[in-house]
Amino acid sequence: MSSYTENNSQVPEMQENLELLQNVPFFSAMPIKALKILALLATREHFGSDDILFEEGDDQGRAYLVLSGELTLLRRNDKEKAVALHYTEGDYLGTFSLLGSMPSLFVLQAATKVTVLTITREQFAKVLEQFPDTARYALKALLKELHQWERKNIAEAGKCCLGKTGATVL
Repeated sequence: MSSYTENNSQVPEMQENLELLQNVPFFSAMPIKALKILALLATREHFGSDDILFEEGDDQGRAYLVLSGELTLLRRNDKEKAVALHYTEGDYLGTFSLLGSMPSLFVLQAATKVTVLTITREQFAKVLEQFPDTARYALKALLKELHQWERKNIAEAGKCCLGKTGATVL
């Protein structure tokens, strides 16, 4: 296959990746040039049902956008695993892993066959290196997500559990 053909086959996937990333709140306000590079660097990975994407304690250094299938976030309690969350098409997870070392407190497992768009910490760092202003947009988006997450948790917590909130004052 010629390099011209190889490059042309990447264009539709890169364009699709760009459109997907533009719909993720963390990436949506970033400069288009930076997003185009991320879209080009991002990879699609496929996992079978029950495959483990990462274990508790792993510093996976990547973020995932679920393109199809379902992922289950599990927390180990002694000998059993408790389901914490489910992620399906369009869900995005792993922002903190892009920004620095973040050993996981959970296990991420494929509940079905899954396809994810993956961005690694190294890929994100390349974009930050080339477009330093992108860090400002990333930080603003991260703070906005954290605020929304905490507002949701406060609304759901009730009086008994308010002591477990407060991430926005860290």
